[in-house]
Amino acid sequence: MIKMKYGVKIIKNRHWPLSSLSILIVAALVGAMLVALIYYSLPALMREGLSVYTTNRWNPNANFFGGFAAVYGTFIVSLAAITIAMPLAVGSAIFINEFAPDKLRGFLIAINDVMAGLPTVIYGFWGLYVFGPMLNPTLFTWLHDNLSFLPIFSTKPIGGSYLLAATVLAIMITPFASSLVREVYVGVPRIMVEGIYALGLTKWDAIRIKLSYIARSLLGALSLALGRGIGETVAVALTVGGALNVSLSLLSPGITIPSLIANQFGSAYTQIEQSALLSLALLLFIIGLTFITMAKLVLLRGGAR
Repeated sequence: MIKMKYGVKIIKNRHWPLSSLSILIVAALVGAMLVALIYYSLPALMREGLSVYTTNRWNPNANFFGGFAAVYGTFIVSLAAITIAMPLAVGSAIFINEFAPDKLRGFLIAINDVMAGLPTVIYGFWGLYVFGPMLNPTLFTWLHDNLSFLPIFSTKPIGGSYLLAATVLAIMITPFASSLVREVYVGVPRIMVEGIYALGLTKWDAIRIKLSYIARSLLGALSLALGRGIGETVAVALTVGGALNVSLSLLSPGITIPSLIANQFGSAYTQIEQSALLSLALLLFIIGLTFITMAKLVLLRGGAR
């Protein structure tokens, strides 16, 4: 709606009240989840303190609830996954925007969107029954045989592992990350692109300059993808190995916070065990919310360049 006041046009957004209400509802839901997690985590935190996060002995029968292995595994799997997904997402976004013919571009975008919407359990079973048996005796064994002097490849692969879970998670979040990168990439000002080609630079020069221009937004997009993947449960639980283990080797079996909760919550009959699991869920909630908030801030600042 446009009104005149003192000869000046004032633009009013009719949808602002509805938008404000939506924001308030979302904020209220997030706040309610945070309050509920804090409330149900208090028994374990008051009894165990931060040892729930810093010690590595999880034995409910003996009333030991140290979830450091799950915290460690969550970070290792997530960082390894985003390291694998980053070049795949950026490469696919560049190919779709710069090199793919129009008909192929539409097809690839549709496939990308379908993969982003697939249930995660499909990725999990595919990783467990197809990807794991294919990679363990080939690539992972080669890494161990030839690079075992590196701590990250010092363990012989025998089944689920940090690296297998990270690989499956990377493939799962790549379509989402690729969509974000693609949107950021096409946001480069047209006048800048025209100026690049007016100088006689090649397409590869243009790609390099575009990537440097959107570097901040690119980091935000990938951080947003990481925030989405850090809480993944089913796909990771099926491929990480489920061992309460802390190892530098990516080929070792391990566990993450979501997979520990999925494995243990159904058999957690005591209040203290349930509270310990929910205290880990609280940490995961805070980590995910932090990543997503930081990513949004980076994207907003990058978009304002």
